[in-house]
Amino acid sequence: MNKLTGFSMKNVAAVLIICAILFGAGGLSAVSLKQETMPDISLPMVFVTTVYTAPPRDVMEDVSKPIEKAIAGAEGVKTIHSTSSDNFSMIQIELESGRKPEDAKQDIESLLTNVKLPQKADKPQVLTFGFGSIPVYNVAISGKNGMSQEELDRIFNDVFEPTLGTVSGLDHVDAVGNQESLLKLKLDLNAILNYGLTPNQVSQSIQASIVSSPAGSVKFGGNNQMVRINSDLDSLYNLENMKITTATGDTVLLKQIAKVEAISESTFLSRLNGEPAISVSLFKTKEANTVQFSAQIDDMIAKWQTEYPDITFTTIMNQAVEVKKSINGMLKEGAIGAFLAAVMILLFLRNMRMTLIVLVSIPLSVLITLLVMNGLGITLNIMTLGGLTIAIGRVVDDSIVVIENIYSELQKSKERNESVIKLATSRVASAITSSTITTVGVFAPIAMVGGILGDIFRPFAITLVVSLLASLLVALTVIPMLAKLLVLRSGNIQHHEGTDGKFMQAYKRIIGWALDNPKKTVLTSILLLVVTIGGTLPFLGSEFIPESMNGKEMQFNIKMQRETSMETMDAKVKEIEALLAQQKDPKGNPAFTYIESMVGYDNSADRVPYKSIVMVSSSEDSNPTTLVKEMEARIAELLPSGSEVTGNLAASAGMGTGEDFAYLLKGDDLLQLEAGAALIKEKMKEFPELTDIKDSLSEKKTEVEVKVDQNKARLYGLTAAQVLESVSSWLSEVKLGEYRFDNTVFDVTILLDDQYKDSLLKLGQFQIRTPTNMIVNLTDVAQVRQTDAPASITRENQEQYVKITASIDSRNKGGVSNQVSLALKDVQLPNGIRTETQGVNDDIQSSISQMMLAMAAAICIVYLVMVLAFGNASAPFVILFSLPLAAIGGFLGLFVTGQTINVTSLIGFLMLIGVVVTNAIVLIDRVQQNEQAGMATREALMEAGMSRFRPIIMTAGATIVAMMPMALGFSEGALISKGLSVVVIGGLTTSTLLTLVVVPVMYELIAHMKHRLSRKSNRVIDRKGELSV
Repeated sequence: MNKLTGFSMKNVAAVLIICAILFGAGGLSAVSLKQETMPDISLPMVFVTTVYTAPPRDVMEDVSKPIEKAIAGAEGVKTIHSTSSDNFSMIQIELESGRKPEDAKQDIESLLTNVKLPQKADKPQVLTFGFGSIPVYNVAISGKNGMSQEELDRIFNDVFEPTLGTVSGLDHVDAVGNQESLLKLKLDLNAILNYGLTPNQVSQSIQASIVSSPAGSVKFGGNNQMVRINSDLDSLYNLENMKITTATGDTVLLKQIAKVEAISESTFLSRLNGEPAISVSLFKTKEANTVQFSAQIDDMIAKWQTEYPDITFTTIMNQAVEVKKSINGMLKEGAIGAFLAAVMILLFLRNMRMTLIVLVSIPLSVLITLLVMNGLGITLNIMTLGGLTIAIGRVVDDSIVVIENIYSELQKSKERNESVIKLATSRVASAITSSTITTVGVFAPIAMVGGILGDIFRPFAITLVVSLLASLLVALTVIPMLAKLLVLRSGNIQHHEGTDGKFMQAYKRIIGWALDNPKKTVLTSILLLVVTIGGTLPFLGSEFIPESMNGKEMQFNIKMQRETSMETMDAKVKEIEALLAQQKDPKGNPAFTYIESMVGYDNSADRVPYKSIVMVSSSEDSNPTTLVKEMEARIAELLPSGSEVTGNLAASAGMGTGEDFAYLLKGDDLLQLEAGAALIKEKMKEFPELTDIKDSLSEKKTEVEVKVDQNKARLYGLTAAQVLESVSSWLSEVKLGEYRFDNTVFDVTILLDDQYKDSLLKLGQFQIRTPTNMIVNLTDVAQVRQTDAPASITRENQEQYVKITASIDSRNKGGVSNQVSLALKDVQLPNGIRTETQGVNDDIQSSISQMMLAMAAAICIVYLVMVLAFGNASAPFVILFSLPLAAIGGFLGLFVTGQTINVTSLIGFLMLIGVVVTNAIVLIDRVQQNEQAGMATREALMEAGMSRFRPIIMTAGATIVAMMPMALGFSEGALISKGLSVVVIGGLTTSTLLTLVVVPVMYELIAHMKHRLSRKSNRVIDRKGELSV
């Protein structure tokens, strides 16, 4: 370290040039860094989705089970959850920590190639999900001044969508509400039967006639020319009049057996403020910069607003805006923190030159960190910005210790040359190096934290570590060099006693009393620790991630009974829109700036008529937290019995399991699971904190069961499989594909007209042709009836279960969850049912256990580093006594500010381990230097306390005031930094004050103990020597 200082003192010009280069490169990195809201990570999960037209039980047996069995042995698979519902299988694979989702996806895709699924099942889609899978930009496009929906669709399809496809960094575009041209060929059941045809024969005839394909090439005049076969069925008239050959060889026109309907229809209905709209979501690639990506779209929309004055563009969501707010907010907090730190330093040093020298370490350390981040490919996001902002208070610590010691030595010395600066720097070099390395070592265990928690906080830790190492380098090189240039030329090198002198005299009396009364001092500290923890910890709430209070956007998910038609749902959503439009904020203005609804939408590509989503943004004067709960209750009053509505703040989406509380019942008997679920729900209703209690089996659906009578079927020479094939041909909707008629591309579907399948009676009259060419009705060979069945069937690790879920209306989600879990253990469930608790408490317990492990590892690393630095084990052992003193302030800080124990506050406690030992290291390092100079232990302690009082108070004070803006939590980054800052401020305050007293007492006690042990050892040796003589 001395060589670094010597180099900088000898090569001032070179160091200044290097600093200038670092400033330039760091500034360039700052503007070129990729900007995101959160680190771009993938959740440790893989999803397999399969479309299969069948009821839930058949989906489970034919699709979900074979897939589950195939992927059960895949590498890194932790748990397999499957949900089988109407026409859809969703399998969620949770991966072991460390298993990369993309690698697991490739393995699973390979395993699925050998799975045999029903012919009518679509190919399984394997997907991963992360923050990058969330749309970056969402805009609602609507017409005004009488613009028709058809005209809006035409402009969107011909202009907007193709132009959006040219955006640099675009992955894909999703549109909801735009109409598509559909051609439905609705078969006439009676006509089909009269002509002896089947739906399959009609489909095959149409596909064979509508052909457009290359047929090869020919050579004319030495030139090759391609040959293409096209059908003359290029108009709807020609299609209606195409001829189909019957079984008897006769021909029939298509229009004689089917109704050809050309319609424009959207899969979902979308409205903005009550008017038809197209909701467009844009997704970027992983490599694209969010801010730059969104800027391109903003420019396009600005241009379109001029070119199409009859079209309104309303930006619903733009991640770039949130990114900029977060960056600006954190930069503001960082700037305020730096200013407060500067004021604190100036108050103690009373010297502008020294203060400016110290402050150089802030921009230089930050810019070096940005340069390293750019090289490592780390993005600028809430986590890395939080790390930089928190580091601002800490990066000045090493520089403060160095400059204060330089100033002290210059004030004592009669000489005014470089040797004094080198000597002063060398005396504290080992102390600041070991203290910085211990702080850096604290964040190494973050690499041990697995899953999404580790992925999120790892960039935070890397950023903080780099900034601390940069500050150490600056303190040992740039600060001595600047001291040479500025301080040596100062004509007034004096310490101002004044207030400092009074504080130091008071401290001298306190430490003197403490050293004279070690037992009272230690017992008082222990009592204070016990009282603080006992008086605060039981009253602190616990949650996984603190809820963000900054979001104005809300989302209401509406679910009515499964039999609900699109028309009924649309009418109900219009009532909800009217209700929301009537709401006023405290100033009498509309409570919502926009109201966007998507009817039949459930975040999937298929229409779900009984579900809808309504999104709103509250006005500036509204309280979104209370408003979302109020409107959820008001909307629930509008919905019919059996409906559900869930309102959430869009900004408070958690990163946990998705449910606050979840209780699983596992078993083989579905009826027993239903009975057990009813008992559990009844018990949960006793807790007022639990809301929205429901289970996965309570939702029923009506389905039609065709039960084949084997004996009757055999009389007609039929089997159950033949009956199935015949009924399936009548009920299936066959998608023929996209074809062009009259210069319009239609999505063509052939199906039986609804009028022939709208009752059990009509289904029973379906005619089946026997092997002997005889016609029988379905009711002649089978019983047709309606039955109730589960809307979905869930399984975990190939075992069926029912999940009972609830929301927790309390900040202390972990405490409520524990109480409920204990109460549910007393419920007498049917035999053969096993239970498991999930939900937010799982996340809390997992995060706490992982963080406790990280803290234990951090303490070991800190102790090891200090042992290596001090060359003995006793001095580092004394320093560890500063850690419990920090816990006093940490818990008091959480209690006073009303914060909870969560992931961010636990990171704060982890950070404290490295921060608080810094002061103790600086103190004990001076004590040992004094002892080596020949001082007695008491004298060494007193001198060290007096000489290190000012730098310890200054470094701690600078860190505390720099974190104050974050603790107040005014910016968007408060989600991450508030709880962390409160813990560090509280812990550092109590630890600093008590370290200056308790650590010297413990050092002297251990010194006396070592002395006594040494004397006893010497006596034993003397006695052995006398006996040998």
